[in-house]
Amino acid sequence: MHVLFCVLAAALFCGASAGTLPSFIKACSVSDPNLNQCVEQVITSAGAKFANGIPELGIKPLDPVELGRVVVNNPALKITFDDTVVTGLSGFRINSYKMQPNKGKAELDFTANVTLKAHYVMDGQVLILPIRGNGQAKIKITNLNIVIKYGYKTVDGHWTVTDHKDSYKMDHAHFKFTNLFSGNKELADTTGRFLNENWSIIMQEIAPPAIEQIIAKCVDIIRMLFSVVPADELLLQ
Repeated sequence: MHVLFCVLAAALFCGASAGTLPSFIKACSVSDPNLNQCVEQVITSAGAKFANGIPELGIKPLDPVELGRVVVNNPALKITFDDTVVTGLSGFRINSYKMQPNKGKAELDFTANVTLKAHYVMDGQVLILPIRGNGQAKIKITNLNIVIKYGYKTVDGHWTVTDHKDSYKMDHAHFKFTNLFSGNKELADTTGRFLNENWSIIMQEIAPPAIEQIIAKCVDIIRMLFSVVPADELLLQ
């Protein structure tokens, strides 16, 4: 669920004059023939620290990420997650980073193990199985791989994100929903097994709205970073 974009992308534009960005962010130069590799190294070394937030720049912590309400509203299944929190993003692994400064384009590919916790209310059916409940939800996602492609341009000396699109896949997801069927243990156990045996189908319903909200929050943070730090300090010329 794109360390997500916010944890990573903010660290990838990583050249700064003293006093502008933290000392743990190393400068990369647009003239470096190995620019992509330089940025990958910076993301790897600085990303986890960036996840703790940079108060002086108004950058909030990114692990955990608080999503608030996430709504799944499909014809057959309706779920509302409240007080939603996602953890684990700071433990990301970068797979690759590609940047085209002359075209204002970049692509980030990373993987993370994440956990979503929330209070849920659920009613509907999954495949042919009716399901309802009201309790606590925990969803663990193993090897969530996200690829983000985005464009940016310089306006009044600052970068602005112009567009972005993403794709994702995962190796596995595990669900735990308390108080399914008002605590009926037999029905709850049967349904829990069914959900975890068919995790891929369930995630097709649940993942998109959650990931969209994560990305939206991340892009907001990146825009904040770009608004306070000039472009020529983010990437040395």
